Amino acid sequence: MNHSMKKTVWQNYVSYLLPTVIGMVTYSLYCLADVLFVSLGEGSNGLAALNISLPIFTIYSALAILIGVGASITIGVLKGEGNLDGAHKTLTMAISTVTLLGTLFTLLSILFTKELALLLGADTTILKDVIGYLIPVCYGVLFYMLAGSLTVLVRSDGNPKLVMVAGMTGNLINIILDYIFIIPLGWGTFGAGLATAIGFTISMCILWLHFIMKKNTVHFTKSYFDINLFIRMIKNGLGASLLEISTGVTIFLINLALMKVSGATAVAIFSVISNIAFIAKGLFGGMAQASQPIISLNFGLKNFGVMKLANNYAMWVAGSAGLISFILLDLFSRPIISALVSTDPQVIEQGALAIRLYFFAFAFTGFNTVLMYYFQSIECSFYSTIMAFLRGIGLIFILLLILPHFLGEAGIWLVLPVTELIIFAVFFSVKQLYSNRHLNHTLDVSA
Repeated sequence: MNHSMKKTVWQNYVSYLLPTVIGMVTYSLYCLADVLFVSLGEGSNGLAALNISLPIFTIYSALAILIGVGASITIGVLKGEGNLDGAHKTLTMAISTVTLLGTLFTLLSILFTKELALLLGADTTILKDVIGYLIPVCYGVLFYMLAGSLTVLVRSDGNPKLVMVAGMTGNLINIILDYIFIIPLGWGTFGAGLATAIGFTISMCILWLHFIMKKNTVHFTKSYFDINLFIRMIKNGLGASLLEISTGVTIFLINLALMKVSGATAVAIFSVISNIAFIAKGLFGGMAQASQPIISLNFGLKNFGVMKLANNYAMWVAGSAGLISFILLDLFSRPIISALVSTDPQVIEQGALAIRLYFFAFAFTGFNTVLMYYFQSIECSFYSTIMAFLRGIGLIFILLLILPHFLGEAGIWLVLPVTELIIFAVFFSVKQLYSNRHLNHTLDVSA
């Protein structure tokens, strides 16, 4: 491949990447502000309540991503194949499905808020704070799910800048309202939840401008249901959706393990860690998703050299970001814990060790995220689904039974790094074998 083509592919990748990264930077500021203001206003109980509540977002996000990512991949391949009618149908099915599911889960969440808080693991000491956070969030479930799906669909439809604007606006408003509701007004976790709900609702409204202003290349259609396209959409989004679910499961399982082994202080430390990890997951996902429209479209066009190049760029960017992130978090681990959890020297040392061990996973997380999205982008959902299950549920569960038994609390912090290392070793090899045995002959590419 000549230098001009490499430059074009890189510029195309960066055009998706930069808005995603900028949007995620503002999102990271919001997450840190959430933790900071809740910590200042409500203390360690507020932080624990915030962390207990986080998995609920992964349930709603998982459904939104299942449809959004699945539809964007299907639309990209269909456009590459020249099947615009199928692309229009897929977009319409996606938005209709998210709207239906979002409405259903909004009603269920409102009716069973207390039961939901107990199911998430809230005990008597933090139940009130958890319910306070969940109440406003539950009323906005439909808007949250639409925002999640539209973020992926609008970005893959060639408008990553609007996605950036929507994310930045929603997050900045969220930060401002976090401060107002929690500090001067003293609304505690209810204020944090209300700020969050308002923020993602505003983001959703901005994302609709893509269609209102007719910037879209795929359109809504009246006759849209196609069972084969629907199944294809679901299969293509299954891996990303399962990864999102597994993020919540991981937080839930580690919360339980920490409460059993170390108690509330360790859970408060993990609240900070999981929020940082949540930001990083979004960044790595954005780096991987920036390559997805390029890979899916060129898979449909059978431009396999471009596919390979886009994947290589994503691997380098995500891998470098993971390594740099680990180094920076290790260097600033003590200031992070002292600012957000406690100034107690013992807690600072406990938290610094936790950060050092847990975030070693970042050396591999970026690679694994890109690998998973590569398999999805070429509609090879089997590998992406297996990766997602093992990364977030299968290996996590097994290692939580083994490592803490021998290493205590340190074993809990090491569960994610060991998982990511195993996944990378296995699935990078799988990708190479898959590429060499199948793509060389049928697709004329070595991935």
